[in-house]
Amino acid sequence: MNKRLVKQILYGAGYLAVLFLIVFLVYLIWLKPAPTCFDNKQNQGETGIDCGGPCPPCEIKTLVPLESSWIKYFSSDSQTIIAAEIKNSNLNWGANSFSYTFDVYGENGIKIKSFTKNSFIYGGEIKYLIEPIEVDSKNIADVKISFSNINWKSAEEFPRPIIQLREVKTESAIQDSGGVTVGGFITNNNAFPLSRARIIGFLLNQNNVQISASKTELENIPAFEEKSFKINFPKNISLITAPAQTTPLYNFTRDLTIGSKGEDVKKLQEFLKNEGFFERETTNYFGSVTKNALIQYQKKINISPASGILNSKTRNYINSLKPTTPITPKINLTEIDPSKTKIYVEALR
Repeated sequence: MNKRLVKQILYGAGYLAVLFLIVFLVYLIWLKPAPTCFDNKQNQGETGIDCGGPCPPCEIKTLVPLESSWIKYFSSDSQTIIAAEIKNSNLNWGANSFSYTFDVYGENGIKIKSFTKNSFIYGGEIKYLIEPIEVDSKNIADVKISFSNINWKSAEEFPRPIIQLREVKTESAIQDSGGVTVGGFITNNNAFPLSRARIIGFLLNQNNVQISASKTELENIPAFEEKSFKINFPKNISLITAPAQTTPLYNFTRDLTIGSKGEDVKKLQEFLKNEGFFERETTNYFGSVTKNALIQYQKKINISPASGILNSKTRNYINSLKPTTPITPKINLTEIDPSKTKIYVEALR
């Protein structure tokens, strides 16, 4: 081969190598993307693909997602209150911030409202989200919730503050404003101040049915100090009224024996007749037939001796009897039982 040709080939190869090196350096310095925690590569000192090292811990990839246990909604004057119970099953991981979206649907699955809010949740916490919306509850067929933008933190990084409630009372609202209020005191039992605390309340009726929910928020609670709170509930809610007293079936006030006369003797005979021991027409006279019938009844209820005399022991037993007709409990959706109020507190450092 011609030496000149060989020399030209060598020079050309050298120029190409230099050019490639220049292009490669330009790529490395100016064009190559910097390593990130989202490039699906194990680089920049990561212990796994896009996790560990400068990236979030690899344990986050195995965490159980936030989940909703139930969603309910309550009528509130001209509004609707949406309430949801959510759960973080990860005991050692919380989220110092996350977004949640409520989607509200009407008839035929048509979405009539959607809104997104932000919150936080501690490790292993069951939390309640309460949001009022300007939609009539009659127009709501379903409500769904979804979660996004969850910023996980270990329990050491994001510990749950220690909070105490005291003197919680459920009362009727003052004067003629209507509704119910729940008030009390919240104590910050931590060596650091709390930026805010949200107090959430649920009202239940005698049947343990939730009939309303509401919330209030306090700000800047100093360490080891307390603040009072009050939660207002809708005007259509009221405290339960006292139940009517049950009228006793019988009210015998004196002893009855052979020879006794009066309207109470006739009442006793009616009672014994209903029990199947007296088969005659009722009268106002206590005779041997009444005595024998009473002896049989006393034997039935194990009163000894069965003397056939309506003495204090037998009289008190009969007077204590109540109507046997079962009373179906009424489920009232506007009257609440103050002894069943539930209060939950969430606080942020």
